[in-house]
Amino acid sequence: MQLVSLKGVFLLLVMTILAGCQSLSGHSVQVPVADGSYQLQHSWPEKPVQLWQKVEWQKGQQQRTLMVSAVFGNERLLLVALSPLGHELFRSEITQANGLSFKGSEAFDDARLALQVWADLQMALWPLDFVNSNLDGMSLQTTQTKRELWHNGQLLWSAANDDASLQRVIQNKSMGYQLVITTLEYELLETDDSNTE
Repeated sequence: MQLVSLKGVFLLLVMTILAGCQSLSGHSVQVPVADGSYQLQHSWPEKPVQLWQKVEWQKGQQQRTLMVSAVFGNERLLLVALSPLGHELFRSEITQANGLSFKGSEAFDDARLALQVWADLQMALWPLDFVNSNLDGMSLQTTQTKRELWHNGQLLWSAANDDASLQRVIQNKSMGYQLVITTLEYELLETDDSNTE
């Protein structure tokens, strides 16, 4: 009996946490970074784009490959992660009106994964002034090919570009993983107001 009730309490707790993540309508979404945080953005500050990317994730000896379809627009951000065979692993959307939504498969049912992926992507891709204005307690530093986040003399996070191979390597040292993101397709999307110009 106690096992059933503990399982029920655990499921209720997980559902509450996920429901909380899914009902962040209009509220800022903060992702912890060292002693501070990063506030996720609800929109892409440039022309809307759609990306098709291969993401290789590595943490210690664990490795996974995902295919990611992402749409960055002025009204919403959408990220869909697929297995190499095309099975949907998780889907996450951020909008100003509805905040963050997340839906994951059984293997990817933790909304914190989506939060961290969004933070990594935004810190790597969004214009530096947008990122730094939304980082609390620290700021990204940049070189010609790299962005770095330092805190108390320690490198916590970095993103390096290799334009020739269309690759970006993100090292999240504070979380202990590395992402190698290869852009396979990059398409500018038309918007309603672009047709009137």
